[in-house]
Formats: sequence, structure tokens, C-alpha cells
Amino acid sequence: MTEHSHARSPTQISPVWLNVSRRSVLMFLIAGAVGLISAWIASALTDGGWRRFQLGYLTAFAFVLTLSLGSICFVLLQHVTRAGWSVLIRRPAEIFALNIVTVGVLALPIVWWVQGGELYPWAQADTAGEVVAVHGELSPALDSTADHQTVQHGPSQLHLYSHQHLDELTKSKQGWLNRTGFAVRMAVYFGVWILLAVWMFANSRGQDRATDGSVVHTLRMERAAGPGIILFGFTLTFAAFDWLMSLDPHWYSTMFGVYVFAGCAVGSLAVLLLSVLLGERWGVLPHVLSEEHRRDLGRWLFAFVFFWGYIAFSQYMLIWYAHIPETTRWFVNRGASQAAGYGNSWGWLLIVLLFGHFLIPFLGIMSRHIKAHRGAMTFWTIWLLVMHYLDLYWLIMPESGPDLTLGPIELGLWLAVVCCWLLGASFIATRISLIPTGDPRVAESLRVTEVY
Repeated sequence: MTEHSHARSPTQISPVWLNVSRRSVLMFLIAGAVGLISAWIASALTDGGWRRFQLGYLTAFAFVLTLSLGSICFVLLQHVTRAGWSVLIRRPAEIFALNIVTVGVLALPIVWWVQGGELYPWAQADTAGEVVAVHGELSPALDSTADHQTVQHGPSQLHLYSHQHLDELTKSKQGWLNRTGFAVRMAVYFGVWILLAVWMFANSRGQDRATDGSVVHTLRMERAAGPGIILFGFTLTFAAFDWLMSLDPHWYSTMFGVYVFAGCAVGSLAVLLLSVLLGERWGVLPHVLSEEHRRDLGRWLFAFVFFWGYIAFSQYMLIWYAHIPETTRWFVNRGASQAAGYGNSWGWLLIVLLFGHFLIPFLGIMSRHIKAHRGAMTFWTIWLLVMHYLDLYWLIMPESGPDLTLGPIELGLWLAVVCCWLLGASFIATRISLIPTGDPRVAESLRVTEVY
């Protein structure tokens, strides 16, 4: 393909626009407000509620963040491979990718809390007398400032949660883990993601507006996709370190970025396939998608369910084998040990993830007939979105204490954040056709049929 090529699709399809009624917008606003208010009230009436509120918000934020990031990666991959099969289903992914702008706005409370010395242990004020020893007995300073969750448990539990306070090990990492660096890096991460999403969206929209058959916009996206994937990989990995792994500044895992990416892929593919299925069901998308389009998306989803399970097991196996206290303790806090004095209720969620995020959906969507069945795949996409949220919940919420909690605080915040994200996506979707009619590979995508 050259910039002077004038090859166009021989099959012309009309643009498809999404109409979002004022009533729908009002419903999103009301639901989000109810979720936020109920979470706020519940946190005020609950012991340790403010800590749960912050962590619950971080979990909901990470959920919508991973949906948008996975969509950015999907769009980049389609262009770097010059894929034709996905043209007709790529536009919803572009919309979710551009919605990273909404996620950037939702990140502001996290920056505010960090600058106030909250949410992350390393963000605490460096007050004289707060530093405690990494090994050995806890100092009186730590014992007197320990929160109610650790006080209720024995010395072993106090030691497991000692990372929540400034100590020598945490202070040694403050060259990276500091408030200013956190804010600057967050701005860089979102700057890169927004630049990638806006570039792809603008050129894709430019394709639709072109009337001379030029493929210049397609070539621009293909040339930017390769470097974009590299930037995406680095920023996603370091963002995962900063926003999720540093909740326990003692803990480290070189596989954590890949683990978060696997979750991004599962969540974004699930929401993309769900949007396609609902779009067909509600008559929003035209009847140009073949059974093979849904089956191909199902194959992608199935592959990344397996990839997530492989990465999750590999990370656990390597840390278990190395048996380093700073790393094994992270799994102990999340229910991976039932040794005397270390057991907690998070182990139940670990079992749910083992079966619900891997084994059950792995078997459930393996069949090619299931992948082509609208009703079955609607169920499995919703199932995997729930599991993806619980996966992030398992990563983040154990920092609130050893007791598994999932109540109005966390669910209310999830509802509020997701409603904001859906409002942002709806706003973008009403301003662009849901079918990239100007893409030179529309004909190739239209010809996708069952091949075996």
C-alpha cells in the first residue's frame, strides 16, 4: 500500500451513529451519585472506613483504567499487524481507548491523597521517631500508630502489616517512591496514553472524512503503532509498579507488569466483545458482522484467559520457590498461607480467582460453537469482567486488613467510577460513526466468513 493508492472498498456501508438520550445520561448521573454518596456514608459509619474508601476507589479506578489501556493496546496491535479482519469491530475499541481522558480525570483524587500523605505507606510524612526496624520486634512508635486492624491480631499479623509504616526499607526507596516523582510520572503516563489514543482516533476519523481515496491516514497509524506499542509497554509496567505494587513498598515482582497487562487484555477484550454483542442485539451496529467476527474475538479472549492463568501461576511459583520474606509475605497477606497465625479470609477470594478467572471460563469458552453463540458469550464476557474486578480487588484491598470485605463502600465506588467511564465513552461514541467506513480494508473485513 502506498500513499498514492486510491483503492477503496467496493462495498459501501453507511455510517452508524450512536444516539444517547438525555434520560440515559440522567440515569448514569443518578446511579453514579447514589454509588458515591452511599460509599461515603458507609465509610463514615465503618471502622477504618476512610482507608477502605481510598483503596476501594483505587480498585474501581484500576478497573476502568485497565479497560481503556487494553483497548489502546488492541488498536495498536491491529495497525502494527495491518489486520483487516478487525476493521468492522475496531471502532468501539478506539472509543474505549480515547476514554483514557476520562480516566485521567478520575486519577485526580489519587494524586490529591498522595500529596496529602495518604493511601501509600511511602507517602507518609517523614516525622522523627516514625522509622522502625525492618527486622526484629516492632518499635513502640509503630505499635502506637498501628491501625485497628493490626492491633486486633497477634505479633505475626503486626509484622505482616509493618510495611504500611515508614521504616528503613521503605525510606531507602524514596528516591523513586516520593510524592513529587509520583505526580510527575503519572502525568507522563497519561500524557503518553492520551497522545496514542488521540493520534489513532484522529487519523481513524480522518479516514472517514477523506473523499479522495487516500490511504495517508492508514499509513500514519501503521507507522506510529510500532513505537506506540513500545511506549505502551514501558508506561503500563511502571504505572503498575507505582499505583499497585507500591501499596506494599517492601514487595517486588519483575512479572507484575506482565500480570497487570494480562488482566488489561482480558478485561478490554471482554468489554469490546460485550459492546459488539449488545450493539447487534439493540440494533446499533449494522448486520454486517459475520459469525466469524464474534468467534475471532472469542479466540482472543480465550487466549488471554489462558495467558492470565499462566502468568499468575508463574509469578506465584517463582516467589514461592525463592522464599524471600519480603515477597512471600505479600502472598500471605492475600490468603496464600494457612499456617498457624497467618491465615486470613482472603484465601477464599484466591480460590474464586483460580476457578472463576481461569479454570471455569477456560473450559466454558473453549468450544468454537460457544464462541459464536451470542447469548453464551454475553454471559461469559460479563463473568470475566466480574472476575477482572475481583482480581484487582485481590491485589489492592488486602492492604485494608486481614478480613475479606466487599460491601457498600467498594460497590458504591465501583458504580460511581464505572458510570463516569460509561458517560465518557457515550459522549465520544455520539461524535463518530461506529463503523470506520473510510478504512481501505473494510472490504476485507466484510469478507470474513467461517473458515473452519
